[in-house]
Amino acid sequence: MKIIVMAAYVVAAGVVLLSGVLYPDVRQWSYWAAGLLGAHGLLSLIVLAARMADAGRIAAWCWHAISALLCVGLLLVHDRTQQGGWLLAMAVVGGFTLIVTLVFMMGMKPDSVSGR
Repeated sequence: MKIIVMAAYVVAAGVVLLSGVLYPDVRQWSYWAAGLLGAHGLLSLIVLAARMADAGRIAAWCWHAISALLCVGLLLVHDRTQQGGWLLAMAVVGGFTLIVTLVFMMGMKPDSVSGR
């Protein structure tokens, strides 16, 4: 599962970096976006290593994917318009993702082994 999760984020970061090569106007954005995708990939690996229920792990991964798309999109809007509010919105989404990850890891205990 680790390979699939990391492959998804590596492919997404590669596409973002390729867009920076093809479109020089968004080169700076592509570097920042690849870093954001790397951070979300790291959070996904932390969730993979945590002892938690499978349903919580899947929900966290889904939220990480949604958050990665939102953060990269908000960062692109900030890069094109240079308005600080978009950067703040991206930071809020990223912070919320960190909190959601911690809540899932603490709240979703693994299923019992005894079968009761």
